[in-house]
Amino acid sequence: MSELLRAFLENERGIKRFLSKFLMRSQDVDDIAQETFLRAFAAEAKHNVLAPRAFLYRVAKNLALNERARAVNVLTDSLENSNDTESVGVKDQPTGEEILYSQQKMALFAEAVSLLPPQCRRVFVLRKVHGLSQTDIARRLGISAGTVEKHISVGLLRCRNHLRLRGYDEMTDSSGPGSPTPGKHPSHE
Repeated sequence: MSELLRAFLENERGIKRFLSKFLMRSQDVDDIAQETFLRAFAAEAKHNVLAPRAFLYRVAKNLALNERARAVNVLTDSLENSNDTESVGVKDQPTGEEILYSQQKMALFAEAVSLLPPQCRRVFVLRKVHGLSQTDIARRLGISAGTVEKHISVGLLRCRNHLRLRGYDEMTDSSGPGSPTPGKHPSHE
C-alpha cells in the first residue's frame, strides 16, 4: 500500500470535515474527497511526496476552493433563470450506510488503480484524473494513440473486475463515482 493511500485512509474523515468548511453539500464533500485522493495519487506517481497528509490537505483545499467558485457561478446562473426560489438551499443528506458504502468503494477503486501496471496506470490517471486527450497522452509519453486507448481500456476493465470481485457492480453508474449502484447497495441484499 502506498504511503499516500495509507495517509488518505487514515485521514479521510478529517479531510471531509475540513472540506465541509468550504462546501455545503455532503455529496460535494464526498466527491471532492475522492478527487483529492485521485489528484494526489497522480502527483505521487510523478513526484516523491514527502508529507502525504499535508499534501492531501493542500490538494483538498485547492479543489474545494475551485468547486466553491464553480458552484457560485452555477447558482447565480440558476437563480437568474429560475422563478422558484423556495427550492434554493435544499440539501440531500446521504445516510451513514451510503457514506460507508462510498468510502469502501473508493478505497477499493484506489487499490485497483494502484495495482495496474505502471505504464497503464500512468495513462489511466492522465486520462481519468487530469482529463488529457488520448493524443496529448500519446505525445507526452511518446507512445501511439492506439496504445493509449489500449491502456485506458485495460485500466477500466481491471478496475471494474477488481470492484466486481469484491461485491460491487459497475465502476461507474448513473449516480456518479462513489454512489451506491442500484440493486447492489447493502440495504437491498
